[in-house]
Amino acid sequence: MKQKWIKFLLNSIINSLLYSIIIYFMEVKLEPLRFVFQALFFGFFMGFLQVFGISFLNRNNKNKQ
Repeated sequence: MKQKWIKFLLNSIINSLLYSIIIYFMEVKLEPLRFVFQALFFGFFMGFLQVFGISFLNRNNKNKQ
């Protein structure tokens, strides 16, 4: 379980950085606080989906086979 939390944190950080880079190069005009909040929000939920959501979906799929 500890390994999943570490993977979750790393995925969240990577997704937040990628989102920030994409928004920066698309030259979207946002307030700095809103920009940081959106990047953290996106990274958190994408990391959660990648670590916990997809493994949960695959587990259910394996049980049906």
